[in-house]
Formats: sequence, C-alpha cells, structure tokens
Amino acid sequence: MNKKAAMELSIGTIVILVIAIIMLVLGIIFVRTIMCTGIQVSEEVGIGVKNEVRSLFGADRYGVKCMGEGSQEIKLGSGGRRKVLCLIKTEEVTNYRLTATVKSLKGASDATLRRWIIDEDWSGSVVPGDDRGEATVLLLDIPRDAPTTTLKITVDAIKNNDPSTRTTHIAYIDIIPLGFFRTTIC
Repeated sequence: MNKKAAMELSIGTIVILVIAIIMLVLGIIFVRTIMCTGIQVSEEVGIGVKNEVRSLFGADRYGVKCMGEGSQEIKLGSGGRRKVLCLIKTEEVTNYRLTATVKSLKGASDATLRRWIIDEDWSGSVVPGDDRGEATVLLLDIPRDAPTTTLKITVDAIKNNDPSTRTTHIAYIDIIPLGFFRTTIC
C-alpha cells in the first residue's frame, strides 16, 4: 500500500514539474516577444527621426540640417552602432565637407566619448533631387554599459571648399542605457 502511494506521489510530482516547465517556457517566449517588439519600435523611431529631419526642409529651403538640431529631442540607445546624420539639400551639384566635434555635457567623460567614435566627418558631392544627400557625420559604437549622457555635437559645413560659406550646426543628443537584459534578449 505504501509503494502505491509513493508511486502516485512521484507521478503527480512529475506532472506538476512538466506543467511548470511548459508554463516557464511559454512565459519566456511571451516576454521575449514583447521585448523584441519594443526594440523594433525603437528602430522605427530612428527611421522617423530621419524623416523628421527631412521635413525640416521646406519646399524651397536648401542647406544642411542635422538630427538633434533645433527643437528636436533625439535619444540614442546604448549597446551598438549608432549614426548621427545630416541631410543636405542643394539646387545644383555641390561639394560639401562636414566636420564634427563632440563634447559630453554630462554623464561620460570626453576621453570615454572618444573611444565610442568609430568614424567622424564627411565629404562628398550632393546632387539635387538625389536621396544621397544623407551624410553620416558620426558613427558611434556605444557600449552596453554606457552611462546616461548628453552629447553636444557641433557640425561645421563648408560648401565647395570656400571657408566663407561655413555654417555651424549644433545638435544635442541624449544617450540612454538600454540595459543588459534588453540588448541580450533580441
């Protein structure tokens, strides 16, 4: 009689463990799906930022506009490569040289910030009506454990190698940590 009770107890325990493991796996899949959807939404926000910078140009306005310039509030997440873009719109084929200087206003030291920069500055020709007027003035590789910081990016744009055409664009971009769990799960 004791053997039969022991057998029933062990079968019941096994069934409960199997159900618990199934619930755990389903819970992990559910959380992963929610997290990955959030990350995809944040990537779509980056595309929206590009489109917002494009919309800063009126139908008849020409020149250089950079993300984070003016009243735009731009936030970049940690844990990966991030581009800082400027858009150039011209009436005729024009050569531009964009030089960027970056300063950390809070959170990270300037020395730490220098290690994040993979590529800076841009030069090239811009053709009117061509969608290639997009210039990556900074390519940052922001580590996962980056502190929350605000960057001040100053972009000097020189048109056709003529220093008298220099325009200065100041952009402010916030770097926010995404956390280990969020960057690892997807």
